[in-house]
Amino acid sequence: MNLKLLMILLIAFCGSSTSVCVKRSPLQNEFKNKLYYFESDYKASWFNAFVACRNMGMELLSIDSDEEFDKIHEFVKEKMNYRNGLTIWTSGVMKQKGQFIWINTGNPVTLSKWWSGTPNNYGGHEFCMHVWLKHKQFLLNDAECQMESYYICESRKI
Repeated sequence: MNLKLLMILLIAFCGSSTSVCVKRSPLQNEFKNKLYYFESDYKASWFNAFVACRNMGMELLSIDSDEEFDKIHEFVKEKMNYRNGLTIWTSGVMKQKGQFIWINTGNPVTLSKWWSGTPNNYGGHEFCMHVWLKHKQFLLNDAECQMESYYICESRKI
């Protein structure tokens, strides 16, 4: 069965309690107190990814530690087409030049896993944060919010 069709059926069946049902999805993983859903078929702008996660009763990915970042990296290798140029939205947004926060919590992004020289707000239009696989490195980068990328949603374990 097509995974997109499975998700549509899952959403139709689960209604407003989708986050409970997503736990049973083959596209999910767990780490500590979080469940993750990996969207690897549909690319979206940052805003549309944010809305898609909310519609599932989840939130766009926030990464609390370098340890969690490394675990997400492992999951991405398992769940997604791991290739050069892969980009994945997070909930990171620019608060002010050079400073990003997680939109879900308002907490500052304190990870050390940034591409060299970033965030740089290249061209004055990079207000959203994604994870980028380039030259065999998987690191954070600032990007234009209307760019289309895959995304990861998360929820707290119940």
